Amino acid sequence: MAENLAIHFITFDSRVYEEDKVTLNVVEQLLQAIRKNRQVGCAALSLDQYGEEDFFTVDVENGWAALAFNTWDELGETHMYLPVNTRQAESEEEAPVYIGGQSPVCKRYALDDLNLAAECVLHFAKTGELYPDLEWEESI
Repeated sequence: MAENLAIHFITFDSRVYEEDKVTLNVVEQLLQAIRKNRQVGCAALSLDQYGEEDFFTVDVENGWAALAFNTWDELGETHMYLPVNTRQAESEEEAPVYIGGQSPVCKRYALDDLNLAAECVLHFAKTGELYPDLEWEESI
């Protein structure tokens, strides 16, 4: 792990970075891609070295970002948390971006502020925690 990062694994643009290859420079490349509305190929950041446990994903398309944090509890049950877009809090309309490139997400749970999406990714990369200035809801 490098440079004050909590993550041990990152993948985007079909490239995989593990352990000592996970650097702030790689995270910055991802953040730039998000801010520029470039598709990042279902980027994932993980707290474990294999990218399989407690991971955060981001998909970007058409000016929208779908963020999701996937984790497991002590019983092995999965939980997924999505950010609440306060500007779209009542919307059930589908966003023009998909979680993992395939799962629809409504605008209520997708961000149309790509700078905010990048901040969420950076916060997770550095702390391993969800961005505190947003409400996050568990997906059911």
